[in-house]
Amino acid sequence: MNKFITSLCAVAVVSTSLFAGDSDKKVEEMKKMLEDQGIKPNFVETKLPSVKLSGYVDTSYVYSPSEGNGASQSGQKTNLHQFDRDSNDFSVNAVKLALEKPLSDKNEFTAGFRTDLMYGEDAAILNGAAGINAGSAAFHLEQAYVQFRAPVGNGLDFKVGKFVTLLGYEVIESPANLNFSRGLLFTYAIPLEHVGALASYKFNDTVDMQLGIVNNWNDDDQSFAVMPTSSRNSFTEAITGRINVTAPGGNANIAQSFIISPNGDNGSAFGAAGGSSNVWVYDIWGNWVPKAFNDKLLLGLNFDIGQFDGRNTFVAGATSPSDALFYGVAAYAKYQFTPKFSLAGRFEYFVDESGGRVGAAGNAGVAGGAVAKQGNFGSFDVISETVTASFDLWENMIARLEYRYDQVLNQGAAFNNGTNDDQHQVALNFVYSF
Repeated sequence: MNKFITSLCAVAVVSTSLFAGDSDKKVEEMKKMLEDQGIKPNFVETKLPSVKLSGYVDTSYVYSPSEGNGASQSGQKTNLHQFDRDSNDFSVNAVKLALEKPLSDKNEFTAGFRTDLMYGEDAAILNGAAGINAGSAAFHLEQAYVQFRAPVGNGLDFKVGKFVTLLGYEVIESPANLNFSRGLLFTYAIPLEHVGALASYKFNDTVDMQLGIVNNWNDDDQSFAVMPTSSRNSFTEAITGRINVTAPGGNANIAQSFIISPNGDNGSAFGAAGGSSNVWVYDIWGNWVPKAFNDKLLLGLNFDIGQFDGRNTFVAGATSPSDALFYGVAAYAKYQFTPKFSLAGRFEYFVDESGGRVGAAGNAGVAGGAVAKQGNFGSFDVISETVTASFDLWENMIARLEYRYDQVLNQGAAFNNGTNDDQHQVALNFVYSF
């Protein structure tokens, strides 16, 4: 029996040393506990690195009385949304698991890794499929990279592999955002994921910077296969970077990011019509927590501007390609009324001068779906207003009730099979994090 107990404890030691932050201490504590019970440990000690497991389960119910657009989507769908697109529907949005060996806090040679795996409707949409019944498409590898540090200056960190973009105020993970639904700028103005290499350096407590080379605009390692033959022997990678400035005291920051892709989107961002010669996006966002409100008020602002060269072919009467410019602004506010209740708001204004980002004509590659005005794919001016109430009543779980309103200002009847110029959505969201 003692051997059996010893074996179980050995397994426990190995498991603890894998997922605990101080593995040596845990091993010694386990050995002492065994010795106090008169059991002499005879297992082999294995010093494994500290690996952290985290994740969340995200579910929701969404209803939109003005769902559907026969010209761009089939069935009951809500336009202009990256995710949360099915109306009158319960959804398993995402089950996410993240496994990470973080870098040491010390400025020394240290290495680690991170992998993020998602399952659910969000994953299927990111893969270009639909729903959790889409088989393997319902699984999505969001991140998978090796990270390491060279003790140069304050420490120069590197990531090599797949990682999320530097651009944008909002992120793929819904519980990390102020609102349940992702906004117009997230859906239409920025890329989401890259495969490449990224270097990060923190100059001091005020300024940090990232710079990287990635596979094109929003592509993974398959970008070479879809690239025009004439471009394969030229420089095909995109350059991306960010500089972040944090105010003394840490209650405000401003981040400026960019991406420049010489060989454009390879058809991914504007459907299958072919690649453009160049694409670029500039993104700037900021956060401010005014000290006068005792950390209860958060204010945010995001601005994006970008252009796809030679892709403005969707304007009515256009006979030759020209540049497709788009830009938008988003304002955010959140107030924590009590430790258990908060209210967040978002207002966005987005302009798509060519109709290629928002309009149905060139939008097959954008997961959020398009609005449509038959016979005219010129400029689209869109506004979006969102209010989200969050309730932290249960440990590790949040419940959110959200109302969102979208309107196309200058295209007439663009929603609900060409009968409305606006749409409404109500969502109830539950997220458990661990």
